[in-house]
Amino acid sequence: MSSGFGVFAQEHEAFRATARQIIAREIKPHAAKWDEAEEFPIALYRTLASHGFFGLKYPEEYGGTNAGCLYEAVLTEELAKCGSGGVAAGIGAQMTIATGPINSFG
Repeated sequence: MSSGFGVFAQEHEAFRATARQIIAREIKPHAAKWDEAEEFPIALYRTLASHGFFGLKYPEEYGGTNAGCLYEAVLTEELAKCGSGGVAAGIGAQMTIATGPINSFG
C-alpha cells in the first residue's frame, strides 16, 4: 500500500514490496527482542547493505545505486512499520545521517 501522495511510480511500489518482504523477514520477528535486550545487532547493517539499502541516493561510482531520494523515502516508510522505533531510527541514521558526509567528503 502506498502513502497515497501520488509521487511514487510503479518502480517505487515494486521496491516497496521488496523492502516490506525483507523487513518482515529480517527485522520484524526480532525487533521486540532487540528492544527488550537493549541491543542492536551490528550484523543487521551488513544484511541491509547487501540489499543496497544504504546507497539508494548515491552514485554508482561510489558504491550506491543512484536510485534516488524517493526510494529512500519508500524505505523509510516501510522501516517505520518494523515494530521498533529504535531499530528503525538506528537504520535510518545509518542510511541518511552517516552516509551523507561519507558521500560528500569521502
